Amino acid sequence: MNIEKNHNLIKKKEVEILKQEIEKLGAENQELRATVEKLKTDLIHDTLTGLKSREYFMEKAKDDISAVSAPESEKRKEGFKDISFLFCDIDYFKSVNDNYGHSFGDEILKEVAQIFKENVRENDTVCRWGGDEIIISLLGADEKKALEKAEELRKAVKDRMAKKYGADPKYFELKVSLSIGISSSESSLSFDELIDRGDKAMYLVKKEGRNCVRTYSQFLEKEKAEEK
Repeated sequence: MNIEKNHNLIKKKEVEILKQEIEKLGAENQELRATVEKLKTDLIHDTLTGLKSREYFMEKAKDDISAVSAPESEKRKEGFKDISFLFCDIDYFKSVNDNYGHSFGDEILKEVAQIFKENVRENDTVCRWGGDEIIISLLGADEKKALEKAEELRKAVKDRMAKKYGADPKYFELKVSLSIGISSSESSLSFDELIDRGDKAMYLVKKEGRNCVRTYSQFLEKEKAEEK
């Protein structure tokens, strides 16, 4: 009887140990899955702003360019026949960091990123390209629509920053504005060509004093006028 009782106690103990091991493995598995999900998130998102990463943007934009270029693509059937890039810089961002500190500069960058996220559609992609440079891909937007959206975003940033910091004497000299250059798709344009055109549009923005929006078409017009 004692032997059987001892056997049952040992068996019960073994079951308890097994249950504990299973629970431990379950907890470790949950932690592992959480770690994997975090790594996946870190790969496609910028950790400071929560915007998409440069690498993710490049892959997504190239796919979208291929889709709008293909005559029978599903996206083209849905009406996505154009794509435009908005190249956005916070004007004189270095002076913000120099005058108020990098932590405050980070807060401004996050605030601008949030404004962008609130004012674009689900099909649009907002990416932190590097530093204070942000690129927005507008799927289905031609140059005219992209220009309208860019002006809307520029005004939204200016208004919110003025409302948030304008009444505080500590930020009397703070002026947060955006420069935005636009490149829009044409038949057979590649990702690199759109990036290059956006850079040229941004060059025109900075040449004309910042805090404004210019398109690649306007850059060409200006270039032709200067040649005459």
